[in-house]
Amino acid sequence: MNNARLPITTSLLLAAALLPAGAGAADTTTDKPEVAELTQPANYVEIGARNVSDDSAKFGEYNGLHESGVTAIGNFDLRGGDAYRSHEGGLGTLRWELRGADLGTSSRELRGTVADQGKWNLGAGYTELRHYSTDSYQTPFSGELGGNAFTLPTLFGVIVADHFGDPGTGTQALTDTQKAAFQRRDVWSGRRNYSLNAGYQLGRQWNLQFEFNRLDQSGAKLLAASFSPDAGGLGAGENSATFLNPTRYKTDTFDFALNWSGDKGHLRAGYFASLFHDDNTQFTFNNPFADPEVFANGDAPEGGAFPVNVYATPPSNSFHQLNLTGGYAFTGATSLAGGLSYGRSTQNAAYIDDLLQTAPLPRASLDGKVINTHADLKLTHQATRRLVLTAGFRYDERDNQTASDTYGPVTSVAGDAFGTVVNAPLSHRKVKLELAGNLRIDRRQTLRLAVEHETIRRWCNNALANNAQSTDPEGFPSDYYVQAACAQVGENRETRFVAAYRLKVTDALRFNAGYTYGDRQADVNASYYNPMQSSGEGFQNYGFVGYFDAARTQYIAKAGLDWQPLESVDVGLSARLINDQYGSVLGVQAARTTSYNLDAGYTPAENVRLSAYVTLQRRHRDLLASYDRSPTAPGGNLWSNNLADDSDTLGLAARRSGLLAGKLTASVDASYSSGKTTYTTGLVSYASDLCAPGLDLTCGELPAIKSDTTRVRLTLGYQVNSNSTVSMAYLYQKLGGADYYYSAYQQGYTAVTVLPTNQQWPGYTVNVIGVSYLYTFR
Repeated sequence: MNNARLPITTSLLLAAALLPAGAGAADTTTDKPEVAELTQPANYVEIGARNVSDDSAKFGEYNGLHESGVTAIGNFDLRGGDAYRSHEGGLGTLRWELRGADLGTSSRELRGTVADQGKWNLGAGYTELRHYSTDSYQTPFSGELGGNAFTLPTLFGVIVADHFGDPGTGTQALTDTQKAAFQRRDVWSGRRNYSLNAGYQLGRQWNLQFEFNRLDQSGAKLLAASFSPDAGGLGAGENSATFLNPTRYKTDTFDFALNWSGDKGHLRAGYFASLFHDDNTQFTFNNPFADPEVFANGDAPEGGAFPVNVYATPPSNSFHQLNLTGGYAFTGATSLAGGLSYGRSTQNAAYIDDLLQTAPLPRASLDGKVINTHADLKLTHQATRRLVLTAGFRYDERDNQTASDTYGPVTSVAGDAFGTVVNAPLSHRKVKLELAGNLRIDRRQTLRLAVEHETIRRWCNNALANNAQSTDPEGFPSDYYVQAACAQVGENRETRFVAAYRLKVTDALRFNAGYTYGDRQADVNASYYNPMQSSGEGFQNYGFVGYFDAARTQYIAKAGLDWQPLESVDVGLSARLINDQYGSVLGVQAARTTSYNLDAGYTPAENVRLSAYVTLQRRHRDLLASYDRSPTAPGGNLWSNNLADDSDTLGLAARRSGLLAGKLTASVDASYSSGKTTYTTGLVSYASDLCAPGLDLTCGELPAIKSDTTRVRLTLGYQVNSNSTVSMAYLYQKLGGADYYYSAYQQGYTAVTVLPTNQQWPGYTVNVIGVSYLYTFR
């Protein structure tokens, strides 16, 4: 789906249409305004208010305007220091700056810096942002947003359902008491960044730099979790609900660097650390689901209390890295640049109690450790006055040194025991080589040719992960797989050829074109068994390979024109095509993306500007799947799924200054964007029609997922005097469309084992009007 996400910050409402901050402030120290423009900073303070007509979490997703009502407008930029008075004959080098933006919303920012040029600098900052996910989520569970305990009312009663439940049972047959327990909750997650940076010049060639950032995250994000055991004491792993997963996180990052620069080279040695801490280790929730042979919907839970389930939250972890980068110019024509890094990630949070785990855990914690190493080099040589050659090398390795262990067996929905599983700590190594040449054919033409080769190898470091076998084949033939491995695709090799051409046809017309051909090969374990799955769940359908690892041939073509037939007219046109063809029997077979862009501008007078743009994009993906897992007939009984995604945008804008004796500036811009996604499923080769009513598959085209956004913005800026401007802005924005997926959230329409959330399509119509006063000075 093409979701509309158009954050509307204060700058979109007002600042973009205001006169430049230095538009009229008179120079207080010199009779030459052009000198003041270059030597003295323009300061401004803006205050005002805006009114939002309606509540909408989607409209206010990131901009803090999610609620109706009046909010303040506050922005400022203040600069000073004796360095700005050097035109008076002084030798000052001290500068300072204070900045504030969107201070009246939850997307505010404050920053301050002070520096003595060539000696030291110090800065601090604070930014805040809230992401509003939904305002229509409903749940019967009580618990604070950001809390880690969710409970049901005592009289809620059990829900009788299993994953083979008939329609009209389970959550499709909630009692009146259970329905009445649902309550609407606004869902948001927020972050606050506190930053500090400093630098000190040790001499002409050496300096130190330091940066610190504290990221505090609060609120919650929606997360689905399964229940087990149920109120009757049996497994309930197929029953699920959506919870407010708490995001009480803290992340501290440190970056130290020592820099050296010389006449021919530069070097940077640094240390970086990221320390993540989750205030929680888990969240708990009551389990209302019950054994259908023991209870009926609405009965009291066994023993008068619901069983308590747990779900792990992200574990605390740390990352430390040493970095070395630099460059050296051997001659005026030849230079070398590159870098090295070594990083270490660790995570050793204790496991939580797992009610599905019927055997003792092999260890108390994961004791995870990953070593990341990186190296890159780039050699540049000016072979002739017109030809520049480059050669590049890049090496990245993620060595996962976490131990493998056997876990399980685990409890199934019916109380049976699935087979054991083995964690497979996957490692990979990526090596990339590049050779390129940039040729200036003549003063109008340039050509770039490049060849790239990349190899990715995947492996596990221990025999257990590489040789794990299923302990419960669930009736699959013993020769279903003949070679266990921790990676389905052990190695990918891709070669890409790139060409780019630029032509200056005339001073008014420029043309560019590019073409890329890529060929990716894959070494596939055809009978791959995933050791992290138990029983038959771990078997891949023969011939299936994920598109991100599968063999692929890729073609990319692009072209563009920039045309200025008149001094007052400019036109840009570009097109791009991506065609991917995959080489696996099952999975994604082909994908195509086309996009077209047109933008034009017209400036009939110095104080008038008109512009327009159009963007069209078409994406299509073809997938092939098999109904069965026969090792003797891979790819038999096929069905297809085709995805089409269309996105169109049209925009118009106009700006006129110099009205009312040169004091009024007016602007308007409008845009309309439309997105549509469709899925179509059909049979390819079957012995019987499994799409017939009552059988296994549902074929045909699903309802289109649509998203249409209309946006109109009007702004007026009136310059009262050389220092003062009053502005007014109006914004209209509407999101329409439909998404059938939301039907599956509603009471009475969910799967019988899924608790509804009653979330609604987040459409809205919002009007925003704001007035502000801007004062500029030097």
